[in-house]
Amino acid sequence: MEANQNERILYVVFENEMKLPILDITHPLFNASIDEQAYHLNCLKSARSIEALKKMPGFIQNIFVKMSNVDDSYLSGMRTLLYKLGPDLSKGIKLGFRDKWAVKQTSFMGLRIRLRNLCRQQSELLLPQLRAFPERGLCFFNIAGGAAADSINTLILIQESDPELLKGRKIGINILDIDTYGPNFAKRCIDALKQPGERFYGLDITLNTIHYNWSQSESLLKMSLDHSGWIQLCSSEGGLFEYGSDSDIIENLDRFFENSPADARVTGSLIFDRAYVNPGYLGFTEFIGVQIRYLGLEGLQKLLAQTSWILEESHEIEKIYILFSLKKA
Repeated sequence: MEANQNERILYVVFENEMKLPILDITHPLFNASIDEQAYHLNCLKSARSIEALKKMPGFIQNIFVKMSNVDDSYLSGMRTLLYKLGPDLSKGIKLGFRDKWAVKQTSFMGLRIRLRNLCRQQSELLLPQLRAFPERGLCFFNIAGGAAADSINTLILIQESDPELLKGRKIGINILDIDTYGPNFAKRCIDALKQPGERFYGLDITLNTIHYNWSQSESLLKMSLDHSGWIQLCSSEGGLFEYGSDSDIIENLDRFFENSPADARVTGSLIFDRAYVNPGYLGFTEFIGVQIRYLGLEGLQKLLAQTSWILEESHEIEKIYILFSLKKA
C-alpha cells in the first residue's frame, strides 16, 4: 500500500515483480486524468493533425506508428489498461519511452471516459435488480474482458451507492478471453481488494478465467445455465462489438439469450459507422493499422433484428464511441 499526493493507491505485485496499481475510477487521480473539454478540442483538431502527419517524411510516419504501440492490429488488453490508468496513476510504473509518451496523449483519454461511463451505466442497470432480488447471485460475463476493469469498477460503484446490496450475495466475474495476462492481473486485483480493510473484504466474490474464442461460443451457453437464477450481465468493452464479425456478434448474443434469465442485460461499446465517425479517429486508426469495426448504431440494430435482443439505451462519446445496453425482447 502506498500513498500518492495524500490519496491512497492500492498496488498488486504482478509478473516479474512489477508493481501495478488497481484501476479505481473513483480515485481522485483517475478523475484528474479526465478533462472532457480538452478531449473534445483534441477530437476537433485530430483530423488536421493526421493530414499533417501524412505529409511528413516516411521515417517520421514510421516512428509515430511504432510509438502508438499497435500489437497485431489491435491494442493489447494490458496496454489498454495502462492507458486507462492515465498519467497520474501510472507514475510509479517502470515504463518504456513509448508507453510514457502514449499514456500522456489526450487522444487516449477517450478510453478512460469510455470505461467510466460504461461502469456508471452498468451500475445503474444493476442497482434496481439487486434491490428487488436480495436472494439472487450476481454474475458478470466479460467477453474479451482482459483485466475486467469494467466489472470490478461496476462493483465499486454499486458498493459506494449501497454497500448492503453486495453483502451476503454470491458474486461471480467470468472473464472470457484468449489472453491470460489481463485475467491473471484481474485475479490479483480481486485477491487484494478482498484483504482485511479493503473494499471487498467480507464479500463472496469469485473470479474465473475461461479461455474463450468468440467464434466458438458454446461455453457461454453452459456458463449461463450454470448460473441459472442469478442476475446476469454480459459485457464487452472494446471487444466483440469493435472487432467481431457479424456472425460472431449474433452467435454470442444467441448463446447468452438461450439460458440467461428474462432480466439479463448485455452492455458494450462500439464505434460510429464510417460515415459519421470522427474523421480524426478514422484517420488515426487507419494510419497506425488498427483493424477496428465501424459498426455504428444502425449496424448494431440490423444485427439485433436477427436476434431476440432489443436496444435499451445508448450514449455517444465524441462521435467515436457508442455505449449501449440490450434487453430481451
